[in-house]
Order: sequence, then structure tokens, then C-alpha cells
Amino acid sequence: MTKSIEDYLKGIYSLKESKNLSNKSLAEYLRVSPASVSEMMKKLVKEGYITGKNKDVILTEKGNKLALEIIRKHRIWEVFLVQVLHFKRDEMHEEAEKLEHATSIKLLKKLEKFLGYPKKCPHGRPIIYEDGYLNLENIEKLSDLEENDKIVIFKIAPEKELENYLNTLNIHTENSYEIKKIDPFNGPIYLENDSKEVVVVALEAAKLIEVYKIRTE
Repeated sequence: MTKSIEDYLKGIYSLKESKNLSNKSLAEYLRVSPASVSEMMKKLVKEGYITGKNKDVILTEKGNKLALEIIRKHRIWEVFLVQVLHFKRDEMHEEAEKLEHATSIKLLKKLEKFLGYPKKCPHGRPIIYEDGYLNLENIEKLSDLEENDKIVIFKIAPEKELENYLNTLNIHTENSYEIKKIDPFNGPIYLENDSKEVVVVALEAAKLIEVYKIRTE
């Protein structure tokens, strides 16, 4: 696995995450020419990391797993740099970019244990330790799902009123739930957590929450 391939997979994942993926945006993200992107995308298709073209690119299971692995390394290093070495937030990203490519899984696991398995990087992005359900094609709005769907909270819109509301319900990124009930006529959504506790989320709030839908088939 080369540094270049890791950078491309991370870039594809990150841009799909923000729903802004195209060859042009990927070239800008990686600071390379559009021609370089076109050539590498052909290579990634040939080697089984992606399918599709331009904004319709989809990471295969192989590509998704490797993208998540490099992102996990990057975010763990950001936590380490800020918490342990007291780097400033505007300095940590560049250093983490260098360290992520030289980090073995053995070292990564020791770092995670040392840091107490943090759930978020200093930017507030989730650090994922289990990747079975983390295909970006499974991300949906909470408001679009159905009863009995199993979900993991992925991203909450950065609105203070929403954050305060969800804090009162103890709903945070990385929490797991099952949708037990959805009231008709734009009613609220009832979520059951792993402790069998049920919380009720207003529909307007659910429209601002992105979740991973766990595929069971």
C-alpha cells in the first residue's frame, strides 16, 4: 500500500462524507492536477478499491476498510498531538498527515489504549473502532428511516440549539439505537439504546441528524 493510494482513498472518503466528491474537488483536496486524479482513479478501479466515475465513485469493501483505517490513524494522532504534546489545533493536521502513513496497526492499538479510546478527534469528528457498518453508502438522515432500523449516530448539524436539545436526551455521535416507533403525521421518532432506554426525538431535529444504517443482510 503506497502513501499515494492511502491519500486518495482518504480523500474520496472525506469528500463523499461531505457530499462534495468530484474529480475536480479531489484534485483540489490533494493539491494535484486533474490529469493525475484521472490516472489514479483508473488505477484504483483496476486494483479493486473503487467502482464508478467522478461524483458517482463508490468505495468497495476493500477501499472503504483501508480509507477508514488511515482516517482512524490520522485522528488518533491528532488526539495524541494535542493532548500529550500540546500541539495547537492549527499545527496538528500537518503532523498527523506525516505520521498516519508510518503507523502500524500494532502501534495504532497501543496509542488508542494509551489515550483511553477517545471517541472524537480535536475537530469533533468520530474515531471509529468497528468498521462493519461504516460504508458511506449507508449514511442517511434519521428522518428518512423506518421502524426497526438499527442505527449509529454519525453527524449532528452544528447548531447550538440542536446540540443543547440532544444533550438533554443524552444523544451523541457514536451512540447506537434501534428505531422502535415513528408517530404518524410528522410525529416524533422513538429510539431505544443498548440499555433498553427509549428517547423521543422531534422530527425537525431528526432531519438534522445523519446516521449509519446498519445493514443486517
